[in-house]
Amino acid sequence: MALKIKILGPWEVTADDEPVKVAGERRVGLLARLALSAGHVVPAEQLLADVWGQSTAATAAKQLHIVVSKIRDLLSRHQENEVITTVAGGYRLNVERENVDAHLFTLLSGRAGAARARGEAATADRLFQHALTLWRGGALTGITAPWAQVEAARLEEERLMALEDHADLRLAAGDHRALVPMLTAHTLSHPLRERARAQLMLALYRASRASEALAVYRDTRSVMVGDLGIEPGPGLRRMQEAVLRRDPALDLASPAMLMTLTERVITTARR
Repeated sequence: MALKIKILGPWEVTADDEPVKVAGERRVGLLARLALSAGHVVPAEQLLADVWGQSTAATAAKQLHIVVSKIRDLLSRHQENEVITTVAGGYRLNVERENVDAHLFTLLSGRAGAARARGEAATADRLFQHALTLWRGGALTGITAPWAQVEAARLEEERLMALEDHADLRLAAGDHRALVPMLTAHTLSHPLRERARAQLMLALYRASRASEALAVYRDTRSVMVGDLGIEPGPGLRRMQEAVLRRDPALDLASPAMLMTLTERVITTARR
């Protein structure tokens, strides 16, 4: 049977698309931690630190062994080979990485980026769509341990980058009108992401809504100055200047525009 683990949203384990109930905070936490390293050994010390936290109980190692055994017993009913292998100093989850949605998302996003770089827009669009539809909510929802919060933040950043890469692709294809609602919602949720703000400005400008595009810049500046005490980066300022002078580089017929404007925004932001 195909065992699948979903962590991009509410926790879910399925076997041949039938739900498998995994109960208990430590069982869920341990299986999720192993799933993030599916196919690789996770040292027992790391599992104890992440799942048991600051607990100094002398029996923690024994508790880890018991929890692993219980997970094995549960999942062995749904998979022929041993689900969790004990190796020297640690444990390994024997699940195909593509059967963990977080790994599948990373794989699909990478393939989409590569297809885009090769100029295969249709393939890149399909792969980005597939990757983004894997998200059903925040990553590792319901798991509150510090390690889970760190991993959730990392995965969320990957999601946002994929969404914005996909938006660039769609802008280049002339899908600016359909992008306006999505980018508006995206920038409301993440008001400090300058790349997305630049994309929204471009989509509005191409939709003959230049005044609204300039309003996006003013709102961005207000948020950044008010919250961070800094001005927008040079990339976003260049976008404002281009809109003000109705620069022909903003027109859909200029495919170089996305590299020279919106991608400069994110390049500048990373410095």
